[in-house]
Amino acid sequence: MTNTELQRQLETYYTWFHQHPEPAYQETETTAHIKEILDEHGIRILDSGLKTGLIAIIRGEGESASVGHVVAVRGDIDALPILEQTGVPYESLNKGYLHGCGHDYNLTVALGAALLLNERKADFAGEVKVIFQPAEEVAATKEVPTGAVTVINTGALDDVEAFFGTHDTNQGEPGTAFISAGPDSGAVDKYRITVHGRGSHAAHPNGGANPIRVAAALIEGIQSIAGQDVDPVHPRVVTVTHVEAGSTWNVIPATAFLEGTVRTAFPEDRIMIHDRLRAIVEGIASAYDVTTDFEWEYGSPSVINDADWSALFASTATELGLKVEPSQPSLGGEDFSYYLGKAPGAFAHLGVGNGDRPMHGPTFYAKLDAIAAGADLLATVAQRALLRLGEQR
Repeated sequence: MTNTELQRQLETYYTWFHQHPEPAYQETETTAHIKEILDEHGIRILDSGLKTGLIAIIRGEGESASVGHVVAVRGDIDALPILEQTGVPYESLNKGYLHGCGHDYNLTVALGAALLLNERKADFAGEVKVIFQPAEEVAATKEVPTGAVTVINTGALDDVEAFFGTHDTNQGEPGTAFISAGPDSGAVDKYRITVHGRGSHAAHPNGGANPIRVAAALIEGIQSIAGQDVDPVHPRVVTVTHVEAGSTWNVIPATAFLEGTVRTAFPEDRIMIHDRLRAIVEGIASAYDVTTDFEWEYGSPSVINDADWSALFASTATELGLKVEPSQPSLGGEDFSYYLGKAPGAFAHLGVGNGDRPMHGPTFYAKLDAIAAGADLLATVAQRALLRLGEQR
């Protein structure tokens, strides 16, 4: 298949996926269409037990020391609950949902990589697992984990030695790839604090313990952590987003509640902020003679790109004619981090233009000029990773 033929085919696939967005863990039509395409090309699909999403496998038929090695590439497939306002002629047919983060692009790149790897089977040895992951955008809880965790829990990736993934970005034009070693995204954590004071009449505050003034002290203390306790060159955010207390003007309430989010790029900052925040809560509670409930909910860790695999990703992109630029760490969450908790790897961002159309917004869509180049990059880096693993052995 020529690059022109692949480009044309992937544009057709992308258009269908853009028109059929489905939310997290409801990607049934998307999964069925991916399966149909893979079946047409004779690509094996693993029996992983996933209800939505799937894992394909391409086994190389070449002769080399890479036999027995396994790498994986990933594209995510879920959409967002957004009413589309893009103006493109292939607008969403599922009103109220939009691939406003570009997962239609990401999954099409992974699909193109699968087709290329299948064509190139004679050129490499080892196995490549292609992950079409559901629910990257899900508001994860203990009961409903993010899609990467669901995929990992199948056990189908236990033998993978390196993971690679791509995500579109509107911060660059098509033909640009952003790749850097080290932190790439933020760890996403939530905290909740309930202050248990003692209610009283507002005219007699000495008769109780006002949880509102405790909450105010907590807010000041919490907001100071990011500015005073973290290395100033490390990306981080500590934010209070929700405060609630009282119900009328002349009664001091018995409780106050506040919650927020912590975003960190470096694992050591994540630990430090957790410990510092807890210490502030306990110290202020003691000073004001109240009690508190402190809850911390861990979300996705930060994506930490391996130095060697990032270098391979970048050099491959350059050799394939893409313009390579360093990626800027973001404090947005990305559950690709869970794969990197199992084995090292790297995550790259592919430019799709439309920088004036905010991602996660109703007007965003991807320019497709270099979608075949993205698929080629993902396929080629998987092949080269297998070769390197064989050489290391």
